[in-house]
Amino acid sequence: MIRMNWQEKLSITGNSILLSIFYVLLGAFVSYVLYHLFDEYDENWISKSLPYQILDVTVEIGILAIVSFWASYFIELAPPIFPVRKQLDLLVDNNISSVFYLFGLYLFLDQSFSNKLVYLFTTYFGPTFGHIFPAYGSILDFSLTYTHPRKNGLQ
Repeated sequence: MIRMNWQEKLSITGNSILLSIFYVLLGAFVSYVLYHLFDEYDENWISKSLPYQILDVTVEIGILAIVSFWASYFIELAPPIFPVRKQLDLLVDNNISSVFYLFGLYLFLDQSFSNKLVYLFTTYFGPTFGHIFPAYGSILDFSLTYTHPRKNGLQ
């Protein structure tokens, strides 16, 4: 546990709030840019070739990763708004950066990106995984099976 005095606690709280706001706004901005740069998930996107679809999703993921890395990198180099020890500053940076960036993306990234990922999985990867992993039952009650339970005579 890191010992802090009341002034450090106030500084960390202030830095956490400001950093959280920054990352939510960054996530919203990136979501907005992605929405305007890439095709929406619709019949036109579905009619494109598989390499195009995979490239579309891959480039979107790459942009998300690049922005996340460089934003975290520059925030780590930047001095905190409210002065604290470097150890406490890094603690705030590490805990806030990914959580609130992802939160901002989740809130503002439209369903198009998620639908693209789900479509690719269910259309191309789902059938393969369906042959490998049991489709019915649950691991929790040890009822996993490849065939429908009613076909086995189970209820």
